[in-house]
Amino acid sequence: MAGRPKRKPAGSRAMPPAEPRPLREADLGRVVEIEVNTFSDPWTRASFRESLARPEVIGLALDDDRGRLIAYGICVLAADEGEILNLAVDAAARRRGLGRLLVDAMVEHLRLGGAEQVFLEVRRSNIAAIGLYRAAGFSVLGERRGYYTHPREDALTMGRIVTRNTARKG
Repeated sequence: MAGRPKRKPAGSRAMPPAEPRPLREADLGRVVEIEVNTFSDPWTRASFRESLARPEVIGLALDDDRGRLIAYGICVLAADEGEILNLAVDAAARRRGLGRLLVDAMVEHLRLGGAEQVFLEVRRSNIAAIGLYRAAGFSVLGERRGYYTHPREDALTMGRIVTRNTARKG
């Protein structure tokens, strides 16, 4: 009907801020909660703490409109290459563009740090993630047989060139 405002879907929340924020030590409890609920072979709190203590590692987070962390990403810069190590979105907040927002932010941080290429591994069966990475400009470069162990599965290696002339904005 004309003139009638559209209703928000049940359970929807306002979008998070346009800019991800740095991941903090205080976030790790929530990060591990999302990690355990997302992955069959999750990182531990110690793994996150050790990674984030390294100066070449970048951790980013997104919060919902109530300030609750709902997504995070971890990436690393080594010389002129970057790698996305971990990315997860809370199940209740998926399919809202948050993963793409974090991928784009990590790629931009890596590019500004001097990366010319960014790589990642993804489970061959993770069709949603593969679609996300393809939409963000990544392409499949190869595979790593038996890369994942719980359950045993191959990984696709994906990459993207990110020089100053090819950097994307969300």
